[in-house]
Amino acid sequence: MFEDLKEKVRQWLKPLTLFFKKFHPNFLTVFGFLITCVSGVFYAKGIFWLGGVILLLGGIFDVLDGEVAKLGNKGSKFGAFLDSTLDRYSDFVVLFGMFLFYSRSLINQTPTPVILVILTIVGSYMVSYTRARAEGLGIECKVGFGERAIRIPIIIIGSFFGYKIFIYFLWLLAILTNLTAFQRMCYVWKKTGGKNG
Repeated sequence: MFEDLKEKVRQWLKPLTLFFKKFHPNFLTVFGFLITCVSGVFYAKGIFWLGGVILLLGGIFDVLDGEVAKLGNKGSKFGAFLDSTLDRYSDFVVLFGMFLFYSRSLINQTPTPVILVILTIVGSYMVSYTRARAEGLGIECKVGFGERAIRIPIIIIGSFFGYKIFIYFLWLLAILTNLTAFQRMCYVWKKTGGKNG
């Protein structure tokens, strides 16, 4: 089902892919990252709905770079590395913007949203790290639902409800990311023979 959804997104973006095919994929990757950085500024200001709109725009370029690379046969190992690396920076910029806002406002005088943002940052990086480390061992590891393609839509949707309601989305993100990291650790443990590995 998730693969079908991604294919629909590719079809929706096909006109844009054709329009941007004259640009190098790495340029689109960097441009999309810069747009995402702008979204982080609005999250830091507490204007979550606008942060979500801009994050959506940055996400579109995050898809376009790969599609343009395929269309023009411009894919490269460095391009894949750059895309993955800037994705990690993008995640941090958005969540750090939220951290700055919640740490200043301390809604209801509770540090809960700040703690949830930190847990989400850690979980997000562990989702990526566990997969990369597993692949370094020769094990394909895509288990769990906390990957970036799920996290970003959750953030975007939650942003339109404002910073107070978004705290509930932070609970979801914090649990989902760290649970996925744990699932991947268990998966690799089994794949490597567990106690006998």
